[in-house]
Amino acid sequence: MRVDEKHLREHSVPNVTGVIITANDKTNGIYLPADDRRHLVVWSSLTQNDFTENYWNRLYAWYEAGGYAAVAHYLANLDISAFNPKAPPPKTQAFWEIVDASRSPEDAEFADALDALSNPKAVTLLQVRNNTNSAEFAEWLSDRKNSRKIPHRMGACGYEPMRNPSATDGLWKIGGKRQVIYVKQELNEYDWHRAVSELGNDPGRSSQ
Repeated sequence: MRVDEKHLREHSVPNVTGVIITANDKTNGIYLPADDRRHLVVWSSLTQNDFTENYWNRLYAWYEAGGYAAVAHYLANLDISAFNPKAPPPKTQAFWEIVDASRSPEDAEFADALDALSNPKAVTLLQVRNNTNSAEFAEWLSDRKNSRKIPHRMGACGYEPMRNPSATDGLWKIGGKRQVIYVKQELNEYDWHRAVSELGNDPGRSSQ
């Protein structure tokens, strides 16, 4: 990793860092998407009042009387042969509380509309708007000031915008209208090409 220190020349260091993030506020400290694979979230509900002053004195006295060596010995001899460093960390209850705190009401309404469409491989916002039971949500989709929020909300539902490489504006013309097409994030290039093609070849789908 490149390191840029003040008044010194840039230099590189090995990328062997392990970052620990601490926070006193569980749900307002960090944003995490539901598909996050990088963070292990652990949380304790204990407070300062749960510990006596003597507890800390005894703990640090134990460290100084050989506790550090005991911990080092334990870690040096711990069998981690079954540990898979490439596997995602377990998603704890605290993890889901952080994820849920970051959700917006529109996430559920997007998901309901996509369910009504049987979660297609490719979809347009017009289809989403025409398949919602919420007039308020349909109005939210039509409000231009929310246009920058829509890709993020669709991303939370597993969809991403697919740019039309043949158009300067990146839009696809379906049913006589230029539109953004969202495809499932799990699709490979061949599948999203096919899904977009099928959507474009069936103009009636844009108004379902």
